[in-house]
Amino acid sequence: MTKAPSLDIDLYAPQHLDDPWSLLSRVREAGPLVWNPQGFWMTAHDKVCRQILAQPDTFGQEGLISSLFGEEAFIAIDERAMHNGLRNVWLAAFGHQGVEALVPFVREVIGNMLDTVLETLAREGVADLMPLLCRPLPAHVIARMMGVAPKMIPVVIAWSDLMADATSGGFPIDYDNDPAWLASETAKAELGDYIRSQIRYRRENPGEDLVSAMVHSDMAAVLSDEALMVNIRQLLFAGNETTSKWLGHIVVALGERPELRAALRSDPGLLPATLEEIMRWQGVTQVLPRGVGPEGADIAGLGLPPGAEIILLVGAAGRDPARWDRPDELDIHRERKPHLAFGFGLHSCLGATLARMEAREVASAILDRLPDYWIDGPVTFGNFSLRGPTSVMIARS
Repeated sequence: MTKAPSLDIDLYAPQHLDDPWSLLSRVREAGPLVWNPQGFWMTAHDKVCRQILAQPDTFGQEGLISSLFGEEAFIAIDERAMHNGLRNVWLAAFGHQGVEALVPFVREVIGNMLDTVLETLAREGVADLMPLLCRPLPAHVIARMMGVAPKMIPVVIAWSDLMADATSGGFPIDYDNDPAWLASETAKAELGDYIRSQIRYRRENPGEDLVSAMVHSDMAAVLSDEALMVNIRQLLFAGNETTSKWLGHIVVALGERPELRAALRSDPGLLPATLEEIMRWQGVTQVLPRGVGPEGADIAGLGLPPGAEIILLVGAAGRDPARWDRPDELDIHRERKPHLAFGFGLHSCLGATLARMEAREVASAILDRLPDYWIDGPVTFGNFSLRGPTSVMIARS
C-alpha cells in the first residue's frame, strides 16, 4: 500500500466560499485520496469519485446522508431492489414525457416572475434574481407535481433552505451542538409533520400528484408511515433546493458574458451544451459523503478500515485536468463528457431531466426578455456543500 498524503484544511472556511477552486486544486494535487486530520478522507479526482460511487455495497450512505434524510429514504438506501422500487414509483413523472408536459406551466410561472423582475428594474434600477426568480421557480414546479398548495410554497422554501444549511457549520458535524444542524433538525421535523398530514389526506382523497402516487403504490404496502414520510420529504427538498442554485450560477455566467448571450440568441442550439458546461464549471453539489462498509475497502492504493468516512469533492472533480482540458475555463464548445453534478451509478439524480428543463426555460426566457442585463455588484454564496449564489443583483444597460 502507498503512504497516504495528508492535508489539514477547512473546506467550509468562509474566506474560500466565493472562490473555492484553488483550495480544491490543492486537495487534488496532494493525491487521489487525501487524509484530513479533522477526521475524514477526501478526493477531488473524477476517476476515484466514479470508482467509489460505482460500489454502493462497499462505500455506503451511513453517516451524514442517513442522518439528514432518514435511513429509509431512497437516497440513503444502497440495497438495489428497495432503492429502485422507491425510485420507480416516480420515474415516469421525471422522464422526458412527464417533464415536457410541465413546460406550459413552467413558462407561465417564469413569465409572471420576469414581469416582477422587469417592474422592479423599472422602479428601482436593480433587481435580485435569486428571490424573484431562481429560488422560487423550482419550488413552484415541484409543488405543482406533489400537490402542495401554493400558499405553502414560501414555507417549504424556508424549511428546505434550513435543511440545505445543515452542513454550513463545517465537517465533521457536532450533531448535538452545531446551530446549523439543530436548525435543520427543527425544519425537518416541521416539514415531516406537514407531509404526514398530506399522507393522511391522500389516503382518503387520492389525486394525480406524486404524494398520492407513493401513498397508493405497491411499495406503500411494505413501508411504514415514517418511511413514506422521509421519501416524500426527500423528494420535496431535492426538487426545489439544488436546481435553484444551478439557476443562480446560470444567470451569473450569462450576466458576466454579453458575448455568450449574443451567441446564444443567434444560435439557441448552443444552449444545452452551455447549461451543462456551467454545471460542470460551477457545480452545485460539492460534497458527497460516503462511509466504508464492514469489510473495509481498497481504493487509490490505500486500505481503508470499516467506518472510515470519505468526502467526494464532486464539484472539484468537474475541474479535474485528467478529464478536461483547461478545466477552469468556461468553454461551451469543449468536448462533451459526462460530469458528476447529477451523481453517478445507483444514486444518480432522479430529477436531472426536470432540472435541465427548468434551466433551459429560465435561460431562454432571460435571453428573450433581459438580453442586456449585467451583474450589479458582488455575487454572494452560501453553504459549501450545496454551493450557489444567495444574491444576484442585476441592472440593465
